[in-house]
Amino acid sequence: MWGGANARAGSGRQQPAEVRLTNLDAKFTLNLADMPPAASAYFRRRPFFTSEACRAWRMGFFPRDMGEDKGGGTMRGKIVYPYLSDQGDVLTWFGRDPEFEAKHQAWEATNRSEREPEKFHFVKGFHRGLELFGQHRLREEGAAAILKSIGLILVEGSNDVIRLDTLGIPAVGLCSNTITRDQAAKAARLAQDVGNGVVTIFLDCDPEGENGMKQCLGYLAQLTPVRLAWTSKMYGGKFRGRQPESLMIQEWDEIREFLQTGQRKS
Repeated sequence: MWGGANARAGSGRQQPAEVRLTNLDAKFTLNLADMPPAASAYFRRRPFFTSEACRAWRMGFFPRDMGEDKGGGTMRGKIVYPYLSDQGDVLTWFGRDPEFEAKHQAWEATNRSEREPEKFHFVKGFHRGLELFGQHRLREEGAAAILKSIGLILVEGSNDVIRLDTLGIPAVGLCSNTITRDQAAKAARLAQDVGNGVVTIFLDCDPEGENGMKQCLGYLAQLTPVRLAWTSKMYGGKFRGRQPESLMIQEWDEIREFLQTGQRKS
């Protein structure tokens, strides 16, 4: 892991009032036996969520019931991640509902008559379109050589960033399948500062992700050289429907070879 398991974040910047808790991760559990079934299954489906990786990224499951402790209210019962500044300060915490898929299926069965369930919860007042998840790790020891070799890797979600980290690849995430103008400007600046000036777009290889890739290309190409890591037709179509978080090391090696040499198998 290029950042190392002992990477730590600072706590000097002001956060939204709801989550002015820079050490909220001290309340998380990584013990699957202490999680409800949906949360436990979420972790089991992602074997790269080792204790080392979770602690390095300060993420985990935030139990609903902790006795007298009522802090972090809106994040309880969720898989919670920190959004950190370039300097490693906690900007906010955000949560992923492990029961989202079941709730969304039930919502669709009601002909969408009620409010659509929320997959990710961001607290009011935090503007995620200004930041990139994982941005604080790009200047860590060992990252520069990789970034200069393959460019700044840009993915959709936090899990994609964490998975690539476990494969030794620094990346940043949009926390969306579209990019804002501010994120594009930041990505271009980071690519110039710590990489080889190229942004490598690596969104999900599905229809929504490919639509997002086109939008990213449009925004980023005005600012810096940009390329795609994959599409549903590249590599003989073998990655169609996949997400970066699902990659095995051998699959990443094939993509890396293309990024470094411009050659691919098909």
